[in-house]
Amino acid sequence: MVRTGKCVLLISMTLSVISFGVCAACVDLASPNVKTRHPSISKEYVSAPWVFIGRAIASRNVASPDDPEFYDWTIYDVEVLRAFKGQPPHRVRLLSENTSARFPMDKNKEYLLFVSHYPTVELAGKEKLPPNYVDNCGNSGALENVGATLKAVRVLSRAH
Repeated sequence: MVRTGKCVLLISMTLSVISFGVCAACVDLASPNVKTRHPSISKEYVSAPWVFIGRAIASRNVASPDDPEFYDWTIYDVEVLRAFKGQPPHRVRLLSENTSARFPMDKNKEYLLFVSHYPTVELAGKEKLPPNYVDNCGNSGALENVGATLKAVRVLSRAH
């Protein structure tokens, strides 16, 4: 015989885990129905102003103006090694929010990056944040993990 209290606790714990997973998922907020979002390589290539291989050379956390013990963003300094689309500068600063939408990068690691630009200026207190970011739901990733994507990007770069 199962006690009702234990069942309620188990169901409650299960729903908490499911809810957390849904919050971290890539969801298309423009869709009237809940729909996961993961752009195709070609669609993200066309929409991104810059696509390149870059190496993360430094990072810095930016404290929250409301709570200096917490940080809201990480700024990555990235050295551009090979551009496939656009003309990024030799060094690019990328902004990553400290939320489930973050795109974490390791120092000295190489990445294939589809970079987008925020249309408005973001501020952290009085500090102007870089407008460049990587969509964590997209096709960017560590170079060692994106073989097929890199192959497709090479083909797309020759076609444009």
